[in-house]
Parts: sequence; structure tokens; C-alpha cells
Amino acid sequence: MNYDAIVVGSGPAGVNAAVPLVEAGWNVALVDYGNRDATYAPLISEAPFSRLRSTDAAQHRYFLGDRFEGLPSGELRVGAQLTPPRQYVYADVSRWMPVVSETFSAMESLAQGGLGNAWGAGAFCFSSGELAEIGLAPAVMRSHYERVAARIGVSGMRDDLLPFLGDSEWLMPPLQLDSNAERLLARYVARRRKLQAAGFYLGQTRLALCTRPHAGRAAYGYQDMDFWADPGRSVYRPRWTLEELAQRPNFAYLDRRFVLSFAETADGQVRIETRHADCDRTQILQAGVLVLGAGTLSTTRIVLRSLRRYGHPVPLLCNPYTYVPVVNLHSLGRAARDERCSLAQLTAIYAPADGGDLVQTQFYSYRSLLTFKLMKEVPLGGREALRALRLLMNAFGILGINHADRPARTKSCTLQPGRHDRPDELHIEYKPTPDEECRRIEHEKQVLRCFRRLGCWPVKRVAPGEGSSIHYAGTLPIDLTDRELTCDQECRLRGTSNVYLADGSVFGYLPAKGLTLSIMANADRVGGVVSARLASGMRRAAA
Repeated sequence: MNYDAIVVGSGPAGVNAAVPLVEAGWNVALVDYGNRDATYAPLISEAPFSRLRSTDAAQHRYFLGDRFEGLPSGELRVGAQLTPPRQYVYADVSRWMPVVSETFSAMESLAQGGLGNAWGAGAFCFSSGELAEIGLAPAVMRSHYERVAARIGVSGMRDDLLPFLGDSEWLMPPLQLDSNAERLLARYVARRRKLQAAGFYLGQTRLALCTRPHAGRAAYGYQDMDFWADPGRSVYRPRWTLEELAQRPNFAYLDRRFVLSFAETADGQVRIETRHADCDRTQILQAGVLVLGAGTLSTTRIVLRSLRRYGHPVPLLCNPYTYVPVVNLHSLGRAARDERCSLAQLTAIYAPADGGDLVQTQFYSYRSLLTFKLMKEVPLGGREALRALRLLMNAFGILGINHADRPARTKSCTLQPGRHDRPDELHIEYKPTPDEECRRIEHEKQVLRCFRRLGCWPVKRVAPGEGSSIHYAGTLPIDLTDRELTCDQECRLRGTSNVYLADGSVFGYLPAKGLTLSIMANADRVGGVVSARLASGMRRAAA
């Protein structure tokens, strides 16, 4: 089966790399495992959370799960926020992509749309300095941020975060804040000068969410069901783009296939070996160019297996993450609007006085993830904890604090051959350096001090473990030198002629900002680069 280009993965990277290729008229196949949720999605209507809780007799099925998989047990784990309707995102992963680690909890996906199905929709541009450190040209990337924003719909405010997040001509009006966040932002505005002198800036979160109709998707309806469903398709999911691509005659979606490896042929083609998910049958696909957008860890597996680099460690980056339940004292005893959004309401940027890496914090109000999920985090007995949470709910919030990450010898992953016909294992060793841990603790103290000045008091600082941010990057980074297992600035994998990488694996530095929008913008750029390369090859052949 021959194509001009094959893209691996239907997540944020894969679909956005495929768009420029398909638009240019190339014959493109997107290869994907493609799990879907056929159990819970049909059960959830587009009614608001409060109405479903009071009227839907079947709500226990999707809120708790048919096997009670929505009830947390044991220690906090990566992906604890995934509700039963979202848990298909990591189905079959342990079978096909085992990870071995005592220091890192990884989450990967074989779903149609990848981890983008559980993405919190935070849409943040990297600054010129951050892009340059990664090896990406800021002026070029700006045009691709704009292309992606126009494609997916991004809402936000031109506020105090503008110097850190940049502007966009495609920015939709901001989301309406809920009552809790509205009070918090008002207190910040009244204390802006002193807080900014401390390096603290607060504004509305930019979200890949439509606040007006866009590309067949509805304006956001404030149902507060974002962790459970996708009402009106207002929040961007990569599968919306996949469905648009599937309408094009020069695009083929090949699902139920697990990509094992690639090899380049003498005539410049790339052969891709896949295994069918349901019958274990091997199939060979062939294309002029291969684009890997399967997610950082999955792409790393494919590359190391294809190049036979077993036992060779490569770097790994992941944003260190801490979450902090807080009580907004100025919302205690006050009513809250029922119409609201489950996603991040506010974003805070802390710029350290020493000029070091920025720290980014997201503020979430809390309701639709259900009270019982927080009970074990409250230092009270079960009955008392539930009573306290019910009283505090309108004033409750969660801070998610993200830190930047850079390579270190203590952070790596290594592919090892599987034993006894088992799949290959990815072994991960991840430990921040002592200096990184000290900065992380100090910066979090400063961030929490600023939130206390706004009347937002921490209940408990929770460190869910390394890997919990699910922001993975840096395994096969862009590098200006000709080192093996790196990419050039066009994201072509060194040692190959026609293999390109389009996901976070090429980011050799990870700012504290969420990386998904930047992955999509770079994937759009890579798709354009590959399209131009194919056109150049066609012109040479014609000559």
C-alpha cells in the first residue's frame, strides 16, 4: 500500500501535521490504533451538570462507572482526573506499550484522538526566547500558531498575561468566569501593582474552546460537563480535525493498526511495519515520507526499535507538577452561578526576580468532578470531610502549579527488548536534580504567598509524583550539531532521509506553559515542510 506520506498517530500532533499535506493534494494515510468510547458517550445528554445530577436516573453509570472504575482507591496516580467516559483513553496501553519505572508514572494513549481526548484545552504560545531555546524560529512559529488557532478555535483575554502569551488575531472572546474565579480576579485587579512587583501576574486562561460558533462547532454552553463529555463540540478534540480530513478523497484513515518500526529502502521510500490490533496480522505500508506524531514516548519507541538502539538511553523531559486545594475566603457563604465551565478559569504567571524560568499556575473551581474525589485529601473523618466539603464547595478551588524542565543525566528513558514474546519495554529513570527541587519548593512558596494575599488559602500541598503533568518531551530533540538520535531544524530525524517527527519528542526544553498548542503549531509547520519536500522531489523527477 503506497502513499505520498504516512502520518502515525491521530492526536494533536498527527492530525495537525496531516492537514497541510492533505490540503496540498498529497495522498496521505494516517495510521492509528483508534480506540473509541462506545459505552458511556451515548448515555450523556447535553444537559447541564446540575440537571443531570437531579434528574438522570442513569447518572450512576457514567459518574461512577459500570465497574465502579470512577471510584478512586489507593494512592493518587497519574490520570486520576480521568472519569469513566474518558478512561478509554489509556485502554490497551499496558498490553502494547509497557513502561518500567520506580520513579516516573507515564500515561500514553491508543485512542482515536490520543491524549487530546483528555486534554484540559489550555492553549498557550511559547515566547520568542522559549522557542529559540528549543531550536524553533519564533517568526516562523507565529504564523503556525495563527493557522492552528484559526483551525481549532482559541478563546481568551488580552490582559496582564499578554506579554507572556502573545497576541493572536484569531482570539475569540473570553470564557465567562464562574463566581469563584470572578471574585479572585477582582481582588487581583485591586492589588495589581503590589503583586506584579512580586513577579505575580493573573489573567483569564486561554482555552481551545469556542465562545462563538466555529467550523460546525457550537458556542460553549456552560454545562460544566467538560470532564465527562464534549457538548456541542465546543472544546477542541483532535478527532474533530480527523473527521474533517476523512471527507477528503486523498486521505485514508487506517485504524486498528499498531506501528512497530520503519525502514528506508534503497529507492528512498519508507516501509512501515504494522500489526493489526484485532487479528495480530502484520501489514507493510510504504510512502515517500513518514511523519511520526504518536506522542513523545510512543514515537521514541518506534525510533529506537527501528534503528536497533536497544539499551541506549535518551533524555526525557516532563513538567514538574504540584496541585493545591484552596479555599477562596471571599466566596464563603456566597451564592454561585449554576452556569459554569469545568476547565481552568484563571492562569497565573510567576516571574522569579532572578530571571529564571517562569512558573505557571492554573486555577480551577471544583464541582463536576464530584465531592467524594477530594474527601481523602481532607484531614478529617469521612462523614465530617463530606459535610465540610459541601459547605465549602462554592469557595473551593484547585491550583495546578507547573514548572519548566531541562535535560539532566538523572532523566532518561531506554528501550529494552521484550521477554518471552512480550512487547519491548520502555525503562524510565527520572529524578530532578537537587537544585531543581530547591527552586521548585521556593517558587511554590512564592506562588502560594501571592494567592494568600488574594484571600485564597491552601488546604494541602499534594505532589502526585513525577510524570503526573503528562507533559512529555525532549527524547529526540532539535539540535544544531550532527548528533545521533536528534532532529535538524526541520524536524527530520538524523540518520534518515525521509522520516520526520512532529510531537513533543523534538522539544529539548520544556517551559512551564502547557505544550499542546505549541506541538500542534510545530506539527503544522512540519506538515508544510514535508509537503514542500514532496513537491521538490516531484519537480526533480519531472526534470
